[in-house]
Amino acid sequence: MRILFINQYYAPDFAATAQLLADLCTGLVARGHEVHVLASRAIYDGRKLDLPAEEILDGVHVHRIEIGSARRGRYRERLEGYVSFLSRAFAKVHALPRYDVVVTLTTPPFLSLIGIWLRLFRRSRFVYWVMDIYPDIALRAGVLRTFGPVRLAWSLLGRISYTGANRVVALGESMRAVLSRKGIAEEKLSVVPCWSGGDEVRPVAHVANAFRREHFRTDDFVVMYSGNAGTCHHFRSVIDCIRELKDSPNIKFVFVGGGKRLPQIQTELSGVQNVKFLPYQPRETLAESLSAADIHLVTLEPAFDGLMIPSKIYGAMAANRPLLFVGSDSNDIAALIRENNCGEAIVVDDAESLRHTIIRLAEDREGTAAMGARGGDRFRACFDRPIVVEQFALLLERVAEEKGVRGHRTPAHRVQMSPVGEMQESDSPR
Repeated sequence: MRILFINQYYAPDFAATAQLLADLCTGLVARGHEVHVLASRAIYDGRKLDLPAEEILDGVHVHRIEIGSARRGRYRERLEGYVSFLSRAFAKVHALPRYDVVVTLTTPPFLSLIGIWLRLFRRSRFVYWVMDIYPDIALRAGVLRTFGPVRLAWSLLGRISYTGANRVVALGESMRAVLSRKGIAEEKLSVVPCWSGGDEVRPVAHVANAFRREHFRTDDFVVMYSGNAGTCHHFRSVIDCIRELKDSPNIKFVFVGGGKRLPQIQTELSGVQNVKFLPYQPRETLAESLSAADIHLVTLEPAFDGLMIPSKIYGAMAANRPLLFVGSDSNDIAALIRENNCGEAIVVDDAESLRHTIIRLAEDREGTAAMGARGGDRFRACFDRPIVVEQFALLLERVAEEKGVRGHRTPAHRVQMSPVGEMQESDSPR
């Protein structure tokens, strides 16, 4: 089977979608499939690296295109980058071979329209992997007006994307419910969670953790926020809580990563001694950086429930660290914590409860560690990379065999066994 993934970011980028996509692609290559990725030569923080336009990376055929603007500051600059990538990706796909399955993510929005085009005119199957639900996020973030031509056009194109896909993949049950309310047929919806790699992110004891020794004292209780601090995440009560705990000698807070909200957080916590800010860490050191925490902070504004699911929870669970979720009580993460007793969930705007919870966890280190171990058990049973990648691979293989809008067609690429048991490749016309 020949598969094409389209997303603005791909390895060696540190963006969550880039890392998840690289995991899935290498897993599909290991299953004998021919995998291609169409991405940008710029990475998530806006830098343009000297990445080759064409390369084979871990068996994956990577095609990269230049974009006009790679900056992620103001919305206008981000929009320019999105439009540039969309237009050049649309031109590029016509120079690539035909694919059995095309998978688009949601960075940028409207990539799905390329998938629909290839389904209609090149007879590929199209899978829409929904990481974020637009325009709902833009509406609730106040970026888009509730009424107006842009909103109406975006909603229409979104509906076309959902109805035009052979399969729509949601990250969780709450996201599936939102998509179902948009009128997508239940048989078209599938749920595949995000994941982390248990071979990369594993528990590292504090005494053996060089990252921990470099940044914290032995008796510190470390609350870590790792990853993107974006518009959809909640920080008001977190900031108030950190200020209240500024004189607690052994409770330390650390933000590892970046994001649009990070400068505001840094400004509001300027002068607070028990908080520090560190950049994104290389993937090869994630085991140590994530294990350096005693508990991982995850936040989401309730307005965005079902529209996105922070993938940072899986790395924390892989490191055997409990989750401290600040969001709505009905969120999927809050439910996961309750079901597995692997952390604590606090509603937004309750800084006092958050403060008391952190103090209690810091005073009961053994109980806190036990929560993390239970989360680790759930991770290894359900969210480890090999488990979820196989789940996703089986879904794509089933979609490739389904009848499309123009009936069955000869596969674009398949691997078959010769009479003597050797693998042979067949390639049909483009």
